[in-house]
Amino acid sequence: MATNEIRFIDGRPAGYTKYTMMPFSSWRALESFAKYIEKTQPSAEVQTANANFKSYVEGKLRSGDTKAYGLFGKHPRNYEEAMSRTKFLYYDEYKRIKEKVEKKIREELQKSSIVETMKPKLVFNDKQIGEFVFDRAAMSLQPEIYYYSPSKKREIDALKEKIIYEGKKMFLETDKSLVVYALKVEKEDGENEFIEIKGESSLSEAVNKGIVSCTSANKKVYLYKEKKPKMFNGVKIIVGLTAGGFTRWDNDFYTGIAAVACVDVLESLGYSVDVEVAVGGGRCGGCSKKLLFDNRYSEGRRFFTFTAKSFDEQVDLDGLLYTLCDPSFHNIKFISLLNYFFKFFGDQLDTNANPSSTWHGIGDYDMINPIGMYHKHMDMKKGNNNLIHFYIHQVGSEQDVVRQITDLVLTCENKNLEALKKYSSHDFGIDK
Repeated sequence: MATNEIRFIDGRPAGYTKYTMMPFSSWRALESFAKYIEKTQPSAEVQTANANFKSYVEGKLRSGDTKAYGLFGKHPRNYEEAMSRTKFLYYDEYKRIKEKVEKKIREELQKSSIVETMKPKLVFNDKQIGEFVFDRAAMSLQPEIYYYSPSKKREIDALKEKIIYEGKKMFLETDKSLVVYALKVEKEDGENEFIEIKGESSLSEAVNKGIVSCTSANKKVYLYKEKKPKMFNGVKIIVGLTAGGFTRWDNDFYTGIAAVACVDVLESLGYSVDVEVAVGGGRCGGCSKKLLFDNRYSEGRRFFTFTAKSFDEQVDLDGLLYTLCDPSFHNIKFISLLNYFFKFFGDQLDTNANPSSTWHGIGDYDMINPIGMYHKHMDMKKGNNNLIHFYIHQVGSEQDVVRQITDLVLTCENKNLEALKKYSSHDFGIDK
C-alpha cells in the first residue's frame, strides 16, 4: 500500500489535501483483501452498515430506480443476483458500438497520411521470413552442386571434412579418397542419387532420372508483411469509475465500453495494452463523515486501483467487460466492500445509508493527479518511460464512445508517425 500527502491542482474541491492509494494486481486481490479485513477486524458497526446498504439497494431495485445498476432492462433483480454476477450481459450492445467505432476509425485514418505511412508493406527478403514465392525463385533457378565421394557413396560436408586439391582433382585429407562435383537427384522411389558432373550432358542425365535439387540466384524469394516500427508500442489506459453521492454521475456503462473497445482496436493495430481501473473517492469539509489522517478526522481522498488487463495477458473479454461495463459491479459489488476499507483506515462509518451518499466519487480532477501521476511515477520507477497514458472517465453516450476512442487511436498513430519521421531523418551511418 502506498500512502501519500500532496497539494492538489487548481479546480479540486477546497480542502482535499491528503490521499491514500492502494494498488492491487486484480479485482480478486482487492476483494480478497477486503474479506481479510472482515475476518481479522470483525466489527458490529460494519455489519450494520452493510446490512443497511443491502436494504438500500433492494429498495432501489423494487422501486424501479435502477439507472445506477444497469441499462436496457438488464439490471439485477436483487442484491444477491448483483453480488453473484461474474459474466457480462451486454454483448449485443458492445458489438454494435464497437462496429461503429471501427468504421469511424477506418474513415478517419483514410483521411490522413497515417494509413499509408503506418500500414504494413509487402517486402521480399532473403531471411526465409514469410511465404516462399516459387515464381520469383524460378526466374533464376540453377542446379545445386554438391561435393560427392564415389567410393563412399555419400555427400561430403566441406565445412566439417577437409578437402585438398592436387591439380584439377579433389581428395579427402583423411584417406586421400577422390571427391567430385555432383548433382543430387530425388528419384520416384524417394531415394537420392548423385550424378557426377562431367559436362553439359550430366544435367540431361540427372533430369531424366528424377527431380534435380536446385537453388536460386535470386535470394529475395520470401514475401512477408513488414510492419512499421512503433517507438511507443505500449499504451496504458486508466479508467475511472465514478460512484459517489456528490459526483452527479449515475452510470459508467459507456465509460467501460469505451475502454474495452479501445483495447480491441489498439491491439489489432499492434499495440500492447494495459488497463488499470481506479475506484474510490473521498470526503470534503462539508461531508458529515470524515477520514482519518494524522490521528485526526478530516477531509481527504482514498483511491483503490486494480489491474483489469496487463500488457502480457490475452484479453479476457468477458471479465474485462463485466468489471468495467456492468454498473452493478461498481455500484453494488465494490461499494459493498467500502465499509471494510473504512474500518481498515479507522475512518468514520455511515451506518444509516448508502456508503456513497457521504462519499464523493472520482472526479475529472482526480484522474490526472493523483491517480495518473501515481501510475506515471510507478512506470518510470520500472523503466517504462515510453508508455502512452490515457484516461477514460465519465463517457456518457455511444457518440462519446466513438469520439473518444477515435481521438485516442489517432493520437497513438500520430505520435508514432512523428517518432518514425524523426527516426528516419537521422543518419545512423547505415547503408539503406
